[in-house]
Amino acid sequence: MIMKIPKVIKLYCPRCGKHTEHTIREFKKKQPRGLSWGERHKKAKKVHGYGANKIKAHKITQVYKQNKRPTFIAKCKECGFQHPFVIPKRMKKPEMVPITGRS
Repeated sequence: MIMKIPKVIKLYCPRCGKHTEHTIREFKKKQPRGLSWGERHKKAKKVHGYGANKIKAHKITQVYKQNKRPTFIAKCKECGFQHPFVIPKRMKKPEMVPITGRS
């Protein structure tokens, strides 16, 4: 289900302490650091392996949800403060649309 989300929303700004207009953009995950502990651990597991692989039977029965609750980054137009913003509804694909009919 495609959900249309306006590019500008009036939200509470924690820095200003009042409701102001915010520009919304979708949160994109950055590339992980190669030397972080988790990345090195994943690489070691891939190369060497750790013990018997008992996870395969569990992975077959595992069901993943099709829809997610995407995270957005809201940027205040007054002070420029950015903070996360989540719409508490599941959606397959959010679509950013410009606001129409405003004077």
